[in-house]
Amino acid sequence: MKPPAAAPHAYFADWSVDATYAEVFIDATALVLPAIALRRLLLQKASFWGVRAGNLARLNLYFLSAVLFDILRSIGFEWAAYGLQVSVTLVFAAVGLMAGNLYFCPECNTLREAWSRLKSRTSLLLYEILVFGWLGLNIFLPAWYLPYTIALLSAGAIYPTTLFLAAGRRAKPPHVKRAMATLSTTWFLFVTLGTFLFALGAQPPVLPVSIPAAWELAFLTGSVLFFAMSISEATPLGSVRFPSGQLLPETIIKPGHRYLILHDSGRRAIAFLASTLKGLIDSGSKIIVSASSSGWLVGNLSQNEPRFEEWKKSGRLIVSQSVQGQDLPREGLSERLSFGPISKVYLKEIGQENLQGQIAPIDKETSDKYQGPAELFLLESSKAPRPQLTEFLRQNTGVELLNLSESTEPFSSLVNLDHQQIRGSVILFEYDNNSDYESAVDKFLAEGTSNAELCVVFTVKSSKLYRAIKGRRMIKIIAASSLLSAPDELPDGEMQIPDKELGLVAAIVSDFLDNSKNSGASFVFDSITDLIRGERWEQVYEGIRQLIDLLTVPNATALFLANINTMEPRFVGALRGLFAVQIRMDNYGLRAIKASIHQVAQ
Repeated sequence: MKPPAAAPHAYFADWSVDATYAEVFIDATALVLPAIALRRLLLQKASFWGVRAGNLARLNLYFLSAVLFDILRSIGFEWAAYGLQVSVTLVFAAVGLMAGNLYFCPECNTLREAWSRLKSRTSLLLYEILVFGWLGLNIFLPAWYLPYTIALLSAGAIYPTTLFLAAGRRAKPPHVKRAMATLSTTWFLFVTLGTFLFALGAQPPVLPVSIPAAWELAFLTGSVLFFAMSISEATPLGSVRFPSGQLLPETIIKPGHRYLILHDSGRRAIAFLASTLKGLIDSGSKIIVSASSSGWLVGNLSQNEPRFEEWKKSGRLIVSQSVQGQDLPREGLSERLSFGPISKVYLKEIGQENLQGQIAPIDKETSDKYQGPAELFLLESSKAPRPQLTEFLRQNTGVELLNLSESTEPFSSLVNLDHQQIRGSVILFEYDNNSDYESAVDKFLAEGTSNAELCVVFTVKSSKLYRAIKGRRMIKIIAASSLLSAPDELPDGEMQIPDKELGLVAAIVSDFLDNSKNSGASFVFDSITDLIRGERWEQVYEGIRQLIDLLTVPNATALFLANINTMEPRFVGALRGLFAVQIRMDNYGLRAIKASIHQVAQ
């Protein structure tokens, strides 16, 4: 006798169980790559309360949470649908915050610091309100689910992607551009592909075709894309793969700082200002010039800078007749919703009467939205008696002096050359223990800054040179330490790196070269044996040769310091063969010992 046929409901029950197993299996598979990415980020010292790598760590965590809640939903826990919605909300909110951080405030190092700046960005606030509003409407007004979900997905696809692309266009180093392109592409694909797959799996169906496990396939696809996003950040440079100097073009003028620039009304001052303003505008700053439209500053800039009128028309540069730009128009709605500027720079001509006492800082009300505003005071050197200038700097301790009225070649002239002849050279600077080499290096750096060049010093904290230049805001300090396992960036802009890491040093040099193609850069390498790992001097020699090859470009000038009292004579002799230009400081003073003017000029 044949057994009775199975009831139809039993068949469908078996099919449902098989479908559930398939959904759980796909979801479990989708957990693998984000878990690997999260582990890599944590091994790279990413913090859940940090930014850059920390943003991606939180993003992977929220994605893993969404997948886990989807597993619970698949096996019958109806309440897990709410956890899934919360997790998806956090994913979209975290991506918006990450994109805003990378574009609006890349210099911020903590989540709290970034949010204190981003909370005043109207466009980002509207995006976050839309994201969390979607969650509230899903819970309390489920009838609005479809139209509001369409709005969320549209904003989620457009806003973060646009910010990633804008940050990539502004950045100079190629690897940062590639990383921004990866972030924008993978996020856009996640939203668009995920939308399509979720639509295929929606119940009741919203498309003519329906796939039972489409939601799980969306998570599986998303896991691959999130992994791709994460490895664009989880690199040997760890949590500072994107320090602000890589996402913003470097300039010697830093946000939040104040500068007094002495000049002689010559072309050199105008050339310096034009180069500096271009770098600041490229980095996303708005320039407010407080000067007469017919005065020396505005007149010469308009005549000698071909982009001056373009800057004015675009609103990147504003000429104001009042003190500190008090007559500036209020921000309109379009500017509040735009992606810039990220900082403001106030440029003002002052006279001798302004040296009588303290100059009060400008109103800091913009510092919540922008980086702290920078102030540049221009003063003709003939109107600045030395005693009065000294007293002014004593009373205004936060003001840094840049003297453009003195020689532009304080270092080059020591060896009977000029700046253009020495620019583009890689120089070996030999000294002994009794030499005042710090003063010569100081002149080298002063020559670089007075020619609007980016100045970078690689050193160690135990060095005399480090102590001499610490606090010089126009100089970028890279300090190597044996106590560090990963790079870090201090609030004052100083970067700390592990010692004896040639690859890291070369990567940082390459980034600075990319950032300074228009203005030029001056490098100082102090304590070179602490920067390059090597059991024997031959290995250090090979590392220096690689750096020389990297630095042999027209817009870079480099000074390698060599203490002949602490290095092996064979090592010093070998080094001399690497450098076409050599100078020495000893009892006879500073002098060139190799390379003629003709050789240097080439």
